[in-house]
This record gives sequence, structure tokens and C-alpha cells, in this order.
Amino acid sequence: MSPTPTSCFDASLQLIWLDNAAFFASGLFSESFGGAFPEPVPIVLDGISIPKEDWHQCVALYRWPNGLIETIGFCNWIRFRNVYLEGGLCVKAGFYKRLPRQHWLECQARGGVAQLMMEFGSERLNTLPAWFGYCGDKRSLIVTRRVGYQPTSHPYLIAKWFETLTDDEKNRISDQVARIGPF
Repeated sequence: MSPTPTSCFDASLQLIWLDNAAFFASGLFSESFGGAFPEPVPIVLDGISIPKEDWHQCVALYRWPNGLIETIGFCNWIRFRNVYLEGGLCVKAGFYKRLPRQHWLECQARGGVAQLMMEFGSERLNTLPAWFGYCGDKRSLIVTRRVGYQPTSHPYLIAKWFETLTDDEKNRISDQVARIGPF
């Protein structure tokens, strides 16, 4: 469910959950990462079977003043053990430059589409101790820190903690996630 429209920008933005977002987001994902879209299928990570039902995909849609609806954002979460792996977060290149000025100001004041998608995700996917992501992009690190991600002892591996855990517990979970490599 998307936020209740309280502004012009909110009335034009729709955030949705899909079992498989390929129809809406495969082009955006390919443009952003140059690879195949992460279709929800059963997978095995570090010897753990992950059913397709443990995948959660969010798409950001924007309705332009002329009525055209465009996919402008995507994010994927996969439940792994007792955490979520967040990956594939992307926002349409050039989107902000094309926004009507008032929408740009509202979007910017709220942290941008990536931040809005992660905040939207945290409303639903907050029942496990943490989210993890792999991030080496400086701009993405700025956004992820604004929503609560912190560095771990592993290069590029970041964590957003939803529960208060000891440092030993955080390190144990981080080590488990680091074993699977980039996701």
C-alpha cells in the first residue's frame, strides 16, 4: 500500500508490492545493472533453500502530468535465515531532471525515490532482526545511512538493525550473510 497522498508528488507516486515485478521493472533493472532481472524462483544460498515466496519485490511508479505511467524504481528483498537481503535497488536514470519543479522539491525533501522505497519496505518487512545489503556506490551509501544502515566488519556489507542485539550477535549474523557473497 502506498502512502496516503498528501502532496502533488504523493498523488503522482505509487509504491507497490509484487510477487514478480519483471513486467514492470526488468527494463529498469537491465539499464541500471546490465544484467538479467532477479526473477523470484527457488534458490539455495549457503546451503539454505529459499522458496520463491520468500522474495519481496517493490516497484515505484510515477504518473506524469500527461497521464503516462513510468516505472522509476525497483527493490528486491529475499528472506535468508532470520534476515532480509536487500538488493537490486535502482532508480531510473534522468528521472529527477525530468520532474516538474514542485515534485522535484517534494521528492528531494523526502530523500528521493530510493529512500522512499526503503521506508516503504520497512513498514512491511520489519519482523526480522535486520536487513543486509551490498553497497559500494557512494551516493547509495548516503541514502542507505539515512534509513539506518550501518557498516559491518565486511567490505561493502551493510546492515539495518530492527532489533537491539549485542555486538557478538550482530557479528555472528553478519558473518553468516557475508559467506554468501554479493547478492
